[in-house]
Amino acid sequence: MALCIALTAGCDNSRGRVPVTGTVLFDGKPLETGSIRFGGDQGAAGAGPIVNGSFSLHENGSQKGVLPGTYDVLIASWVEERGSVRADGSFSPGITRIPLSYLEPAKSGLTAEVKKGQTNRFTFDVKSDAK
Repeated sequence: MALCIALTAGCDNSRGRVPVTGTVLFDGKPLETGSIRFGGDQGAAGAGPIVNGSFSLHENGSQKGVLPGTYDVLIASWVEERGSVRADGSFSPGITRIPLSYLEPAKSGLTAEVKKGQTNRFTFDVKSDAK
């Protein structure tokens, strides 16, 4: 029985991904909606929606979690997404809920170190006055 449990656990860890969850605050309050992405030089490592301030990362639809490592963190929250069609038929240039600097790794200032064997729960508090 112990061997079966060990083998099952080993299969889950063979991909090396670990769960990543957390909270995104906007000026100290949960960010209602948005998206979060952990990435680096190789591109996106994991992404997920933000709902009522909470998120859980997935590498893709079937791969939950991300590989351990240090990542830039990008956060987006749109009132109107770029290119969306407005009621009058015009296209929106994009209206963001939070400063656009949170979409740029060099400006966001947000990073996360995901570690194997640890609880990888992060809290990010984005500010309305960020540049």
